Amino acid sequence: MIADLEKKIAAILDEEAKRVGMTVKTDLISSSPAAVLPGNRESHLVKMAEAVHRAMGFDPPIGNAGSNNSSPALLQGIPSISTGAGPCSDAHALTENCEIEPLYKGIKKILLLEIALAGLAQ
Repeated sequence: MIADLEKKIAAILDEEAKRVGMTVKTDLISSSPAAVLPGNRESHLVKMAEAVHRAMGFDPPIGNAGSNNSSPALLQGIPSISTGAGPCSDAHALTENCEIEPLYKGIKKILLLEIALAGLAQ
């Protein structure tokens, strides 16, 4: 299915490039499969992260899968989470942006989470 989508996208890009007299070159920078770790949702790490988020007034979108920075750990069977510091949009696009004022609260959330998890490995 993904291969079919990639072919369709490549065809559209080629067609549009030819239309305006350009060429297209596509390089794969990275590829990361989605990951699911059975029981991760009930792990101490995820429960603590959820509690810290809620204590700071955030409503965390917690799910069972990850396809981002937490994927390598999840794929190795290591409980992990991904979280951000503030509301951002258009991730990885030229128009990517974040609201500045909420970042302060988001940074406090991340620091509190680090403190709450500091003794987790012991």
